[in-house]
Amino acid sequence: MAKSNRSKNITIQPGKPPVFTVVARPLWDCAALVIPIFESQKQRFVADNLPQDIAGAIHTAIELHEFEAKAGTLIQANGIGGAKRLILLGMGKSADFNPDQIRWAGSLLSRHLRKVKVTSATFHPAGLEHDNWPVLAGALAEGYALGDFKFSVYKTEKKSQGTQKDSPDNKPLALTIFCPDQVSAKTVESVLAEKTVITTAANLARTVACHPANMIAPDSLTAIARTIAGANKLKFSVIDAKAAEKLGMGGLCAVGAGSDSPPALIIMEYHPRGVKVNTAKTIAVVGKAVTFDTGGISIKPAADMGAMKYDKCGGMAVLGIMQAVAQLRLPHHVVGLIPTAENTLDSRAYRPGDILHMYNGKTVDVTNTDAEGRLILADAIAYACEKFTPHALIEMSTLTGGVIVALGGVFAGLMAGDDALAARLTTAGHATGERLWRLPLDKAYRKLLDSPHADMVNSGGREAHPIQGGMFLSEFVADGVPWAHLDIAGVADPKKDDRWWIGDNATGFGVRLVVEYLQSLGA
Repeated sequence: MAKSNRSKNITIQPGKPPVFTVVARPLWDCAALVIPIFESQKQRFVADNLPQDIAGAIHTAIELHEFEAKAGTLIQANGIGGAKRLILLGMGKSADFNPDQIRWAGSLLSRHLRKVKVTSATFHPAGLEHDNWPVLAGALAEGYALGDFKFSVYKTEKKSQGTQKDSPDNKPLALTIFCPDQVSAKTVESVLAEKTVITTAANLARTVACHPANMIAPDSLTAIARTIAGANKLKFSVIDAKAAEKLGMGGLCAVGAGSDSPPALIIMEYHPRGVKVNTAKTIAVVGKAVTFDTGGISIKPAADMGAMKYDKCGGMAVLGIMQAVAQLRLPHHVVGLIPTAENTLDSRAYRPGDILHMYNGKTVDVTNTDAEGRLILADAIAYACEKFTPHALIEMSTLTGGVIVALGGVFAGLMAGDDALAARLTTAGHATGERLWRLPLDKAYRKLLDSPHADMVNSGGREAHPIQGGMFLSEFVADGVPWAHLDIAGVADPKKDDRWWIGDNATGFGVRLVVEYLQSLGA
């Protein structure tokens, strides 16, 4: 196998996280004063702790701009009373309010501040529910940090006068948050510190995902994972292509056979300090990392093929999860497994009609080389079950176009062999805004995978294709292991910028969701 020419030393820099400060008294002397407004408040805005001149300026701004205060909207007006700018964030209908609305507002705010080259602001909660403020402040911080994400590593346009270090574009954003309840101020500070860790990990996942395939191939991705593991004191190991072949990982080896960058199975382990390994719950998290997917011999259409650099988003979420778990010092033994390969064409590429011998001994009749993700995941799942005997296994992958047809870019598809795990993940998705919709895994669908020549085919056509993916993967989960498959193809890089995340970028979907799930398990 030829040596890859893409073994590059890539520095992964997700950007500096925002700086959050909590104050018990409102600060009116600031670069920008930010006030959330519900639709019901646009006619008569009333809020505690607001000076009369600022309340009057809010009324004037609403009337002047004909501000409807719909969710996902923002206006800027002239400042007053020490504030250089007044920014109003639309919250939508108060009856429909949920933390996702304030995440959206936080994202809009940070993007707007970057646009007008302002690097600090003060947020006054005004009419928001103070008794739920730690949750809302956390959601605001999430949106603010994720909205500030920008991938511009390869842009070469000249910078404005002044050093690049002094440019507003390169300074971390700052947000001062007024906490009306002094008792909960410490809680809010703790929540913001936690959200900073989690969103930084999500932005790390997004950064790696956005790099193109000429820069990140399986070998360079392995090097990146090794660096992240070292920085976070995680145990790191890798099963390279030769070892995978000896172990009988026929799916992983076949998918990566056509590339000059050999496939690998990356393994990262977190052991909680002070907790005996045999007493900690072991949670396995598996993520697909196809660094580029041509479809192989079953080649994809040329249109939008460039987006296949995002076919590694499941694995990148695992990178982010492992960093967050280590920095939060969660009390569980967490194992991250990232099968990585490049699915491309040459004389060694696997073919339709090939029969593969998988790690758990089952055989697969290849009907479509573009149904490659399930093949590398199958070997990783079987290995995780045998090696680590997890209490739960969660797998994430940009697996099928069918899930995009079914759910678009709003929900990820959830397929699970355990109701309790499915319920916990759904709850975590609701809490984080990374929402899941459960699809059936009825045994009646298994016949779609029947093969006359092997134990199963890797693709049974278009019918119920997302469910086929889940049914296929279920064949490689050991008996008694609770497991869930998240098909994130529609939410990993949504094409429409119509929610709080940013279009034309990887979203890091799965990092916040799985960390929330792990936190829900308790000690």
